[in-house]
Order: sequence, then structure tokens, then C-alpha cells
Amino acid sequence: MKKPAPDGAVSARVETDPAYAWVMLPLAILMQIGTSPGQTFGVALFNEPMRQSLALSHTELTGAYMIASALAAIPLMWIGRRMDRHGLRRVSLLLVAAVALSCFAISRVHGVVGLTMGFFLLRAFGQGGLSLASGNTLGMWFSRRLGLASGVAGVGMSIGIALMPYIYNYLIDHFGWRQAYAMVGLVIAVTLLPLLALAYRNNDETSSNETVTEVSPARSLSFHAALRTPAYWAALSCAALTGLICTAVFFNLTPLFERNGLTTRDAAAVFSWVAAAMAFMQLNGGMLADRVPLRVLMAMAMALLGAGVLVMGEGVTPLAVNLGGVLLGAGQGLMAVTGNTLWPRYFGRRELGSIRSSVWTATVAACSVGPFIMGLTYELTGGYGPSLWLFVSLAAAVSFGSLVWGAPPELQTQPSRPQPAIAAG
Repeated sequence: MKKPAPDGAVSARVETDPAYAWVMLPLAILMQIGTSPGQTFGVALFNEPMRQSLALSHTELTGAYMIASALAAIPLMWIGRRMDRHGLRRVSLLLVAAVALSCFAISRVHGVVGLTMGFFLLRAFGQGGLSLASGNTLGMWFSRRLGLASGVAGVGMSIGIALMPYIYNYLIDHFGWRQAYAMVGLVIAVTLLPLLALAYRNNDETSSNETVTEVSPARSLSFHAALRTPAYWAALSCAALTGLICTAVFFNLTPLFERNGLTTRDAAAVFSWVAAAMAFMQLNGGMLADRVPLRVLMAMAMALLGAGVLVMGEGVTPLAVNLGGVLLGAGQGLMAVTGNTLWPRYFGRRELGSIRSSVWTATVAACSVGPFIMGLTYELTGGYGPSLWLFVSLAAAVSFGSLVWGAPPELQTQPSRPQPAIAAG
């Protein structure tokens, strides 16, 4: 008797993924690494030299980043619809070019307004749009081994998180922050952009003699239909809360540790533990996503995040906070690979761009709110304890909600409607 598919797996027409999917996997990883100029771990290294060069206060610098991050959520729905209408290849090429140009733009700013605009461009097209395109690439090409592919991609990004800060730091030390940003943009323009132009394909370009595993449009939910399912809101809550908690804690990590009697060196060391736990959990979580109900994995991810915040926030020794970093990284890694697997399996591929862009919009918006919550509670109470316990409570509630409402929706077979042609790019 044929073994039933795991919770959340959508029945496929065939048993294997197309051979070219394994070419697309490293391209998706490189696309994700290409977002690093707009990611918090990348921007953080430029913050102090930019602040001093532009004669900004800490409030002006962080305010510019918060405003830019919030505004960057606005165009993501539009970007997602363009992916559905024009194809991932064309939109991905435009996004990579936009990230490169954004690096050149921020290298030329001379005030807080220009810096806010530069942050906005990097966050909207890099951390937002290109991250979305990378994740959707896996969803469009993989079905049977989507969990494994997502895990491998997560490990690749974890390696990028570990390596890119050292590269950025070297460039800043030797050339200054302006030249460093310009050089990063140049590298993206002359390496990643032509590589995608040569090798990136839309799914429908696969030759007819290759076996393609895909969810037919008749087995997909529209964006508006997805909004009516409890699973959409359960998964969106998990994704947004992950962004909120991790951005808040990492942004305030140094002052949090210093209040607990630890040093900046302790804070820096935690990131290596976070990255290692993310890589381990994403690889193994990818295999779990092919075997374990995805609502269970979401609940586990939220429980790990809550435990990580509690241990890290209350820890007063390096051992304790490193353990908290492992728990936090494991939760973040498990949620990342679960999310990449869940959206195409739960809702199909017909309007995957619109569905995932709505989730990413909420996530980017939550990322801008998290640090503000911690800063506000510190100003009101003189400590971070209330915000940390708020995060733990939210994680527990969302974990429970994932188990109750996170089951996959029924994808009722419907008469196929004519779909807009996917541009070859």
C-alpha cells in the first residue's frame, strides 16, 4: 500500500522533481546571499562608520532604519503580483539589478533623509523582494524534495551570515564605508546578475522530456481564497513573530548583555552559535518537513524561539546566553525551512507570489516593530524584562494556535481557468 503523504504535502502528478531544479538550488542560495547588503547582520557593520561620517545621533540612525524597514513592506505585495504575472526570471533579474544600484545609491548619501531612502531601497529590494524571489524559486521547482532543498538553501544562507560580515568589515577597514558599499554593488552587478541571466529559468521552460513535479493550477488556492483559511493566518503569525523576536533581540543584544553583566565580546560570540544552530536545524528540518506535519514543526519553532528569548534574556553567564542563542537559532532555522515548504504545499503555485509576498510584507513590518517594543519598555520600566516576557507569551500562544489551526486547507479540484502566460524573461 502506498504510504500517505505527510501533513501539508500536495499530491503531485509524478514522483520526481525536474533535474534542472538542482541547478536552480545554488542559484536560489546565491540570490539569498545577495540580499545581505540589506539584511540587519550586514547593515549593522556599516552603522557606526556611517553615523560618524554623517554626524548623526544614535536616535537619528536607528530611526532612519526603522522608518525605512517599515516602508519597505509596502511594495512587496506589488512585487509578488509581478512574479505571478511576468515570471520569476524577469523579476529576479530586475531585483538583483535594483540591489546593486541601491548599494551605489547609499554610498552617495549625505544626510539622514538620503540615508533613510538608501535603507529603504536595500530593505525593499534586497531583504524584501530578492529574499521573496529566492524562496519562491524553490517552491516553483521543487515538490517531492522541497523540504530537503529548503534545508540546503538555509545552510547556504547560514554560511553567508557567518562569512559576509567578515568580508564587509575588511572592506570598510581598508576602503571606508562608501567605497565598501559601492564595491559590494559592483560585485553583485558583475557576478550574480550575469549568472542569473545565463542560468535562471522559469519552471515552464523545462524541456518536455524532463519529468516535472508541480501542483496544477486547478489544485491551487487563489490569494483571496487563502485569506479565508485558518492555516494562512497561523503560518503568517509564526513568520511575523519570528521576524519580530529575532530582529528585536539581535538589535538590542549588546545593551541587553551589558545590563546582565556580560560584555560586547560575549554578544559577538553568540552570533556564531546562532548561525551554527540555524544551519543544523535548517538541514535537518528540511528532511523533517518531508516527513512530519508542518503544523507540528511550526509549533516546535515557536517553542524554541520562546525558550531562546527566556534563556538569553535572563542569562548572566556566557554558557547560559550561548545556550539561549542555540535555542533562538534553532527556532529561526526551523521556521525558515518550514515556511519555505509550507506555502507551495498548502496553497499550490498558481498565486504563490501574491501569497508569499503578503506574508513577507507582514514579516518585514514586524521586524521594524520589534526593536521599538524593546526600546519602549526600557524607557518606561528601566529594563528589558517586560518585553522579553511579552515575546515569550506571544510565542507560546502562537505555538498553540499552530497546532490547532495550522492543518493544511483542502485544495478542492476546480475547473481550470486560463492563466496568464509566464514570460520567458
